[in-house]
Amino acid sequence: MKNVKAGLFLIISQFVYVIFTVLWFIFLIMTLLMLDQWDTLNVIQTISLVLVWCFPIAFIGSGIASWVLYHKRKFKVAVWIGMIPLLWVLPLIGFFA
Repeated sequence: MKNVKAGLFLIISQFVYVIFTVLWFIFLIMTLLMLDQWDTLNVIQTISLVLVWCFPIAFIGSGIASWVLYHKRKFKVAVWIGMIPLLWVLPLIGFFA
């Protein structure tokens, strides 16, 4: 590896994100239940619906971008980009804790 610490962080963090996709699937099902009352959704529910559905995009996009930056030897930026899906994971930890 080019930078052992950055590489291990990216591998471990992306493994954790894969585990949290199972919990994401539970929230996805819950948001599908919100769609049957589409006319009564308020702004907060609509924003949460969009945020829940964006997790796979953020997970896949940040994973690809972080590894591209890692191979371009921009290790700090790769780690920061790799932490973007934490914006979805940390609230899940708080919800289940």
